[in-house]
Amino acid sequence: MIESKHLFEDGETVRIKETGEVVTVDHWWYASNLGWAVQYSIVEHPSTWFAERELEKIS
Repeated sequence: MIESKHLFEDGETVRIKETGEVVTVDHWWYASNLGWAVQYSIVEHPSTWFAERELEKIS
């Protein structure tokens, strides 16, 4: 089993790097088909998932 290491928590407010839009993480999961990369569902975009590298913490 993979150890749980991810940057963002469920309910955390983050920014989409490409657009600058501030959004809320709905939930995260490991995508095994992407080499166990962490993926995030966003409340404001429920039909789209984002890779960890596409998001950033808000300071």
